[in-house]
Amino acid sequence: MTVTDKTDNHEGAQLSQKAFLLVSLLEQQVRKSDIPPDLYQRMAAQITELNGVLGDLSSHLKALAGPASTLVDPVSPQPTPLLIMDSLRFTLSSPQQSVKLTKLEFKFHQLMATHPRQVFSRSHLIDSSYADYADICERTIDCHIRKLRAKHRQLYPKLRFIHTMYGVGYYYAESEVSTEQK
Repeated sequence: MTVTDKTDNHEGAQLSQKAFLLVSLLEQQVRKSDIPPDLYQRMAAQITELNGVLGDLSSHLKALAGPASTLVDPVSPQPTPLLIMDSLRFTLSSPQQSVKLTKLEFKFHQLMATHPRQVFSRSHLIDSSYADYADICERTIDCHIRKLRAKHRQLYPKLRFIHTMYGVGYYYAESEVSTEQK
């Protein structure tokens, strides 16, 4: 990989983060403004769609950067995930134990884990997890994330899986683990 590729990847990641931040700020302004409910719902739907497009763009940029930046050795095994999801029992498991999640905690974990390092705003998490989000406060999401983090700590006390991008939202990233922690 050349230095130009690294610079392009870094600039692409910065642009992606700026786009998510701008969408989040737009979303906050729409929520604060006094507009008719039908217009608000249309704008919220457009913002949700824009978040999806940004996520797809981010995934596409990673896919473009992936083959050039890493060489895959066909002999070496793929690393096993630290957390294993069971969608029938709503559990997360490590090699030593498993924890039971609520339906919403499981939805949040699944959404963020399937899109690692993509930042999700509170309102995006509400839109993707609640059928009727008219009465849901954004701070409710903070409570669910806090409980989900506590359950992650039960499995891996020294690791953090869900991270906060202040002023924007939450994102999932698995930490590297040494063999004694597994």
